[in-house]
Amino acid sequence: MTQKEFPKEEGKREQSDFNFLDFLRSYSRYWWVFVLSLLLALAVARYYNWYATSVFAITAKLMVKDENAAKDRLLQQLEVEGPATNIENEMEILRSHEILARVLGELDFDVSYYLLGRIKVSEVYTDCPFYLDYENLSYAVYSREFYFDLIDSLKFTIRFDEGGAEREFAGTYGVPVDLDLGTITVQKRANFPAADLNLVTYDKRFYSVRFNTLAANQNKYLSRFTVGLVRPQSTILQVYLEDEVPQKGLAFMNKLVEVYLASDVEAKNSAASNTANFLDDQLQTITADLVEIETNRERYKVSKGIIDLQSESQMVLESMKDADAQRAINDTRVSMISQLEQYIQENKTLRDLAPASLDIDDPLLIKLINKLSELQSEREKILNRSTVNDPELIPLNAEIDLTRNSLLENIRNIKRSLIRQASTYQSAIDGYRKRMQRIPTTERELLEIERQFRIQESLYVFLLEKRAELSISLAAAESTIRVVDQPRVIPTPVSPLPQKAYSLAILFGLLIPALAIFVREKLTDTIEDLGSLKKYCDIPLLGVVRFNKDGGLVAHKNPRSSIAEEFRSIRTNLSFFQKDSESSVILITSSVGTEGKTFTAVNLALMLAASGKKTVLIGLDLRKPRIVQDFEISNEVGCSNYLSGNANLDDILVPSGVQEDLTIIPSGPIPPNPSELLLSDRMKELLSELRARFDRVIIDTPPIGLVSDGLILMDQVDTTLFVVREGVTRKGYLTQANQLYANQQLTNAGLIYNAVKRQNAQGAYRYGGGYGYGYVYGGEYGRYFDDESKSRSSWFSKGRRKA
Repeated sequence: MTQKEFPKEEGKREQSDFNFLDFLRSYSRYWWVFVLSLLLALAVARYYNWYATSVFAITAKLMVKDENAAKDRLLQQLEVEGPATNIENEMEILRSHEILARVLGELDFDVSYYLLGRIKVSEVYTDCPFYLDYENLSYAVYSREFYFDLIDSLKFTIRFDEGGAEREFAGTYGVPVDLDLGTITVQKRANFPAADLNLVTYDKRFYSVRFNTLAANQNKYLSRFTVGLVRPQSTILQVYLEDEVPQKGLAFMNKLVEVYLASDVEAKNSAASNTANFLDDQLQTITADLVEIETNRERYKVSKGIIDLQSESQMVLESMKDADAQRAINDTRVSMISQLEQYIQENKTLRDLAPASLDIDDPLLIKLINKLSELQSEREKILNRSTVNDPELIPLNAEIDLTRNSLLENIRNIKRSLIRQASTYQSAIDGYRKRMQRIPTTERELLEIERQFRIQESLYVFLLEKRAELSISLAAAESTIRVVDQPRVIPTPVSPLPQKAYSLAILFGLLIPALAIFVREKLTDTIEDLGSLKKYCDIPLLGVVRFNKDGGLVAHKNPRSSIAEEFRSIRTNLSFFQKDSESSVILITSSVGTEGKTFTAVNLALMLAASGKKTVLIGLDLRKPRIVQDFEISNEVGCSNYLSGNANLDDILVPSGVQEDLTIIPSGPIPPNPSELLLSDRMKELLSELRARFDRVIIDTPPIGLVSDGLILMDQVDTTLFVVREGVTRKGYLTQANQLYANQQLTNAGLIYNAVKRQNAQGAYRYGGGYGYGYVYGGEYGRYFDDESKSRSSWFSKGRRKA
């Protein structure tokens, strides 16, 4: 039968399909590694769940109301525009440093307390039996940790490290202790365990304390709480905080909500407050003028003895009073518009100024003031959450400047119009004065005083009404933020999660050893299992032999053993290779030594002879003969004598002594030219005569990876069996065998997978026929061309081969 009857599987290694069962079998031999890894990982997870500090979640929900619905009616009438409510802005305000500073300033978070257990250190809050009052602290305290030992219900000690040396101070509760870094007073809490501290067995008496700066606390809580929308289209904010101490986190969340609501009310009131301040300035000036005029009127009446005016004088007075009132109002408007112009020129904020308080009915002026107010408000919000270098401020500042310039131009136009109107009023007043010249001097002077008084009085009443309206709006102001869910602590810790820790432990407990085994196998250059053999070698598998430590003539010594059954399986599979041949020559070789080539040849020959086939076993390993040792026969005359012409065939045929149909041809004395002898015509004659006399001819040759003797004989044999040993044959060595097989230089080739370990046997027999339990072959083939190889081999090489 030719090589063509066993074609190579093209592209086998390139497209080798993944087989999950094979994958499991390849890793099942390391089951103990996975078990140990899982136990270790689960133990670590259990310790982590116990040791790790639990983290709790605190949540609250706030609803931002619609600004238009929340705006006060009086403020709408006065056109007092507060900053526009924006969800994103409110989220940034809630997380601003200003709000956090106010919150932390009202809480006692500047000192952190820790209970020192035997293994764990846990932060406590109100559970700590004491708290600290302090004054004149040095900044150095923020870089130190202070240790408190509660000795009993009266005394304690404080320890801290300074310059590598430990300092200790004794103290009494309620009495200040000078630490040279400041003065500290330890005060008792309501839950102070006075009776327990007097017991020797009480263990919760060791604490540590750390002082925190405001900036450190701000950064800490900024990283711990988040603000987000409950749903994208809603206006409900969810505030979420994680803290190791739930009572402390709840206190922070309650104070945060309280401060945020208060700041929102303050922002709403600021619009009306600033407008009221503007009106107060005007009222103060008019009040002073009114008091002065009233005083002058009273003095004049007393000095002149005037009681009433005549009818004509009264009529002129009334007409002139109306004209003066109009001019006074106009003058007030000029004053207000001039003051507004000065505010804008000095770059003062108009964010909360009410346009209606100016008493100027100009739509463009109101529109520009509102627009500038909105832009300034937006700029302040950006500055609250960022710096002056924020890129968003560049276009905003440009728009503010443009709006301010437009407003100034509009104010100048209005001012010019008011001045022209003042001239009109003055012309009317001059006309009335001419009529007043006919009135006696005394009455005319009194009328002038009365006129000035009524003008100032009407202005005073007008501004006072506006001020009262603003006071009402201030009292009725309310926040546009409503608490939907009060802050609460979620009872179950969010970290650590026992189920998650155990799940990760199982995952990594399986993954880590699997990766380690995978890397180890990738770095291992020897054939470790049948999967590797199939991946790196294309030669068909003929049989599998398990590892056995006895070696030698196993098939003869124990013919009912599993090892004998395995060789029977190989004999049966071999019959399919040779079904058309009455006699055949079988060459057995390997890549290197110690792969069980001779052992396979000996036991296969025994099995063939036991089946009734006349079999001859030829020891053609002329450099390192081993057959004579197994059969305990002499090696004085053998194959080398025949090939050199110094003996006949009958001279070298030796009965095996263990099997009637088995004959042995020893290798004979080691010749100086083994390769030349195998190339001689005598070798062809030997095989020809043996074919005629025997049914099966078994040839034990040297490894083809070391010498070329086996390659010389391959074209003269019918079948080539290539022995691969688990843990010995290197993957690179199979390259040569694959090339020979691809080039059809291996005649009718088949693989014998030898020395399969017990952990790999189940997977191997899935491919090898499922026979028996295997054997162990522990002998070394040794190095060729060096008779002292065994003594010279390094301990590393020996250890590697044993492995």
